[in-house]
Amino acid sequence: MKILVTLVVAACLVGRADVAGAFWILDADANAIWEDNVGLGKFKRDINSDSALSTSLSAGPAFQLDTSTVFSLTGDVSGKLYERYTGLDNVALGLTATLRRKFGLGAEAPWARAWGSIARQQYDNDLRDSWIYRLGVGAGKRFGERWDFSAEYIYDRRLADHDFPVAPGIPGDVFDLSGHTLALRGNFLFNERISFLGGYSLRIGEVASTTQQNLPIYLASTAVSADPAFGKGFFAYRIDAFVHTLIVGLSVAIGEHSSANVEYSHVIGDARGDITYHDNIIRVGFLYRY
Repeated sequence: MKILVTLVVAACLVGRADVAGAFWILDADANAIWEDNVGLGKFKRDINSDSALSTSLSAGPAFQLDTSTVFSLTGDVSGKLYERYTGLDNVALGLTATLRRKFGLGAEAPWARAWGSIARQQYDNDLRDSWIYRLGVGAGKRFGERWDFSAEYIYDRRLADHDFPVAPGIPGDVFDLSGHTLALRGNFLFNERISFLGGYSLRIGEVASTTQQNLPIYLASTAVSADPAFGKGFFAYRIDAFVHTLIVGLSVAIGEHSSANVEYSHVIGDARGDITYHDNIIRVGFLYRY
């Protein structure tokens, strides 16, 4: 709630900010993605891989509230198209408000930010249609000319449109989810064009896993629904889990505002009932930032 109040106050200050301190920001990216466990299944029979194309664009005004503080408000649009499981194709529209402050002068001065976002996400398959809300706070610092570290806390809440129960006494709103994430990230600048990244995140909360009929997952789940996006006989289960994500990547600057990026993520989900899943994700993409 304090984050929301801070962002609202910042938005009010924007109206009083000097117009000369306003400027525009834009982030755009496009990625080719390969994922070996799209449905987050545990057993070999339930593990399905797929490739996808994703793109996103965020643009809007930023306001220099004082020499150290910037407030921005962007409109966000994103989409994802799958090669095999087309029921997962989706598009999202949203808004993000961010308040960022730098504590000192120079490249090595620490910074902190607070942000909030709301998005409407529509899928080719109605089961996943939802509103998504996120709140986050983070801080970071550069050390010398090459190292950069940051940490962030994120709360996410997803409100699903539909409740399609398939069993008496258990709801079907599988994609009504919430969670808390702590993310750590480090960047190493190898030279003026090439940088390496590494990161780790831990999310504690609810996840949705799609498998064929599975008694252990059913007994540990808080919601179950048929999942036609994966075909007949597959069911989506909502279950509490600890999700660990390890990330490594490489970024090569192409120009002053753009870069080509390669990223590998390994996801480990430890859910109730001794249920564990693994997911490997490879992204190759292009980023433009202005």
